[in-house]
Amino acid sequence: MNNIQFQRSSIDASSAFSSAWEQVKGSYGTYLGASLVAMIMIACLSCISWFLMGPVMGGIYYIAARGHRGQAVEFGMMFEGFKKFVPLMVVGLIQAIPTIVLTVVNTGLNFGRLGILLSNPEAMRQAQMTGEIGGAEAAISIAMFAFYLVFIVVTIIWALVTYFAIPLVMEYDLSPIDAVKLSAKAAFANLGGIISVGLFGMLVGLIGLLLLCIGIYLVSMPIMFVANAIVFLQ
Repeated sequence: MNNIQFQRSSIDASSAFSSAWEQVKGSYGTYLGASLVAMIMIACLSCISWFLMGPVMGGIYYIAARGHRGQAVEFGMMFEGFKKFVPLMVVGLIQAIPTIVLTVVNTGLNFGRLGILLSNPEAMRQAQMTGEIGGAEAAISIAMFAFYLVFIVVTIIWALVTYFAIPLVMEYDLSPIDAVKLSAKAAFANLGGIISVGLFGMLVGLIGLLLLCIGIYLVSMPIMFVANAIVFLQ
């Protein structure tokens, strides 16, 4: 890891997204198909997706990086990440730590609220009739609100720390811990650029929403996947 060098303040978000657009247009079917399958595997398989996220996104990076280097790409290459399944799975789990914690805490708070209501059925019926909630349930609601605020901040920071981890495993066969460490150093050395990438990503997502919402899946998502790979290569 000590021999891997990264450039500081080298990210050009506008160039990354414009290059991504041209790249996606050149092999639209491949990038669209890979993006849709990746979305299904990550978003639609419940907790299993935590274990698949790293390998799936590793495959997406592989296709995007090859395309940016002018090499041929095809749909089957999206499964290249599964050749490094274990390290990429671990990186994916590390990236998902905030989400995993949120799921556990949210489940616990919901069970706590349910327990309070079930322990006093009469109060529950009265609350349903009047729309009022008891002091304990109010305290749980406040705790959940505060937790969500902290969660948003932590998630943004954690996403920044792990931003380059999956490409580092794909490109350099780093261990998950080494990849996260180097990712954090490179990300904070390019903080302004990554913020601009996030802003461009929001703009591309908004354009997708304006295209009858389905543009998110048909246009925005492939471009953002490719742009993130280009940002790493920058």
